[in-house]
Amino acid sequence: MADWNTAYNWMMDNEDTARACRQVPDAPPAGFTGACYAISGINSGAWPTQFATIAALPQADRGASVQQFYRDQFWNNWYAQVASDDLCKRVFDFAVNGGTNPAVRCLQQAVNSLPSNGTAPIAEDGGWGPATLAAVNDADPDALVSAFNAKRVAHYQAIVADKPGDAPYLAVWTARAQK
Repeated sequence: MADWNTAYNWMMDNEDTARACRQVPDAPPAGFTGACYAISGINSGAWPTQFATIAALPQADRGASVQQFYRDQFWNNWYAQVASDDLCKRVFDFAVNGGTNPAVRCLQQAVNSLPSNGTAPIAEDGGWGPATLAAVNDADPDALVSAFNAKRVAHYQAIVADKPGDAPYLAVWTARAQK
């Protein structure tokens, strides 16, 4: 089953490679006005209470709180049951970067894009459930990783098509999705 530390470290290699837990300027989330900052990807506009709690700690003591934040807010029992660490770390990373529902929806789309072996397609509703987990674990892991990466890139391209102002982020999002 998937390993939390593998998924967390993969995601942190994208959010804070040095694990410095420094406060840095960050883009505000949709609908937020004012200055935003982030600590290891935790945005002050999106997560004000959690950000403030971590920011109040000495920088050298923030690492454990950052890790606990990601475990509490994004990790769940479904991730822990995914058979492939290689797939799980990517889905978890996308959940952090793009949201849990879009990450799971892209995963469901990726599963449905693979040869079915006579099984019915799964719902593309963005929610974890036994059918999604079974289909993920029954799929060829390498083929599913490839299909998931492609669906993730398509998701980011659709965001930019809908909101051209987000175009400056596309190259970074795409590079992250293609790892």
